[in-house]
Amino acid sequence: MERISRAFLIVTSIGYTAVLFYTYAYFAELSYVNIKLLDNQIQFSNNTLFYSGLIIPLIIVLICVALAFLIKSQAVGSQYYFKNERTRNTLASWARSLAGTFNLFFASILTVFIFVNNEEGLTQSGYLPLVIFSMFLVFFWVLWLPFILRRNK
Repeated sequence: MERISRAFLIVTSIGYTAVLFYTYAYFAELSYVNIKLLDNQIQFSNNTLFYSGLIIPLIIVLICVALAFLIKSQAVGSQYYFKNERTRNTLASWARSLAGTFNLFFASILTVFIFVNNEEGLTQSGYLPLVIFSMFLVFFWVLWLPFILRRNK
């Protein structure tokens, strides 16, 4: 499970970085990115999009990886919180893979930014399910936590 969570984190991090650089290149000629949410129009520069898209997910991923490292360094035994090593390893893998799900979520947000601001005449309404699916995935990951902790007996 640990190898799968590490591979998932690495693959989603590479994928998110590729989407981020593609988004930055896509908006290179524009000075402002327009986002229309309901009746509100939000404008910000493409550099703001790039740097916030670099820093915010990086902080979240580093927090999740630090949490996995902290969990992995905890002692196992009847007098400690983790009663068995399997639960500790599963929880560390969960924290690492949570970072990967956040990478997927942020990549879907950037994809929506691209297709909302397109000028090629592509459809602008068919990408909301991508964000809903990624939000559902993060929600499922958080709901999975009590089932992991329940096995700690």
